[in-house]
Amino acid sequence: MTRFDRLALALVAALAALLRLPNLAERGRFDADQGHDMLTLVAFTRDGVIPLLGPKTSVGEFHHGAFYYFLLAPAAAVSNGDPVAVTGFIALLGIGAVALTWWLARSIATQMTGPQTGSLAGFLAGLMLAVSPAAIDESTFIWNPNPIAFFALLSIVAAWRGRTGGSPAWWAVAVGAAGAVTQLHVLGVVFLIAILALGLLQLRRDRGVGVALLGGVGIVALLFLPLLAHELQNGFEETRDVLAYLRGDTGSLGGGPIGALAFTLLRVVGWPLVGLVTDIPQVIAILLAVTIGFVAWGLRLARGSEGVGYRWLVGLLAWSTVALAFVAPSLQVVVAGLPNDHYHAFVDPVVVILIAIPAASLLLRAFAAWRTTRRPDGLAATALVGAVVAAILAIELGRMPPWVDPDGGWAKARDAGARIVAVTGAAPVALFGLPDFKLPDAIGFPIEHAGGHVVRPVDMSGFPSGTDVFVVACDRLFEPVIDRACGGPAEEAFVTALPEVRAGSANPRLVDRFDASPRTSVSVYAP
Repeated sequence: MTRFDRLALALVAALAALLRLPNLAERGRFDADQGHDMLTLVAFTRDGVIPLLGPKTSVGEFHHGAFYYFLLAPAAAVSNGDPVAVTGFIALLGIGAVALTWWLARSIATQMTGPQTGSLAGFLAGLMLAVSPAAIDESTFIWNPNPIAFFALLSIVAAWRGRTGGSPAWWAVAVGAAGAVTQLHVLGVVFLIAILALGLLQLRRDRGVGVALLGGVGIVALLFLPLLAHELQNGFEETRDVLAYLRGDTGSLGGGPIGALAFTLLRVVGWPLVGLVTDIPQVIAILLAVTIGFVAWGLRLARGSEGVGYRWLVGLLAWSTVALAFVAPSLQVVVAGLPNDHYHAFVDPVVVILIAIPAASLLLRAFAAWRTTRRPDGLAATALVGAVVAAILAIELGRMPPWVDPDGGWAKARDAGARIVAVTGAAPVALFGLPDFKLPDAIGFPIEHAGGHVVRPVDMSGFPSGTDVFVVACDRLFEPVIDRACGGPAEEAFVTALPEVRAGSANPRLVDRFDASPRTSVSVYAP
């Protein structure tokens, strides 16, 4: 490793830390998913309730893997259930992803075109992921897809080490880490299939990796043990839910196969560079064209055995685009106000590496031509390539997520929980959410964090036993679904419709109403 390499790694890691670690209490969203995850982690680390399933998927009735909770459990345990500490651990994984991106780009480019290009490519790739708006966002709030980039990179790095003369045991790490990606999001199976395919190709060259590949499959099986335990205890409920989803209507491609492929590629390439592509579609269309141009140059360089690493990454991008276009039709729809692009987080680092390696090669070639000839066209070519790279970085920086979440993040939720407990005291609190299909855990966890006790209703049709104090959390994002405005009309309509109120056995009065955030209204009722 040269002095430039050490400085480059230190710079991109430090920049990644500066853009991810500050102000974690306010900058990351804290909504139903985050509240539910923290409740699960606290039950796991304090009460010993072992999670056998991960968070529920956004489609169907099945779940992601429980590995997510086991991964975050140490941070929750040592911090006594502090969401900032859990988010901080996710941020450290994001910083680790930047370091792995630097290493992988440097290693592949060095084998392709030499150490000088490798050093510059590693720096550019690490820099682009360090300032990537999507990568920063994925490092600053609690959500199961957010650690995916780290484990995807770990998998590719291990596979590359196994391919380039490292111990065959690296292939066990590669397959095992790909299994972790699948645990973190069910569509990670697309990535796992790609890594297994690379392992089988390596097996054809070297039979000695067979044991390592079996070891990796064993790691994957170990990660799925909690799911197996759940299935054996519940009559294979998850399996039945997955099959029911597959038999049902999983969505259509709308614009047809070609349109689906084009839009999926647009989203996959655009996400790490600008975030949500529908915000600035013209810009991302230009960036996609630039990326395709860089990749074409990279493939020209990646001939022979020296270029196999770059071809791997191109193949992974192509396979992921095709598979996701047809397996995840929901990628064709963007829902404003909700997370949209977690499906393909495992491709984020691949995109920046595919850009960085040919960009580094073109920049060094143009500069070398100018130094040799001192002709203006060589200087112009150097400036042009440099300007393109600078423009990509500038666009990324311009799309930086806000330093304070529009809804105030955990800090606002924490204050809301404290205010509710100050009103209700030690009384158990029933918690309802509007709309009824959304968990109210964004308020439930803060109540329990503040020392309160939430009694969860079996459904939305009446009071749970043991309490007549209740809280209604109303989400303004879903007012068109609720068909009434939060902050009064929706809550009063809900309370009036409760069976106990209709029957006259309960007459709740409003004791407090406030906005927990610009999006969420909270109403507290007591006898």
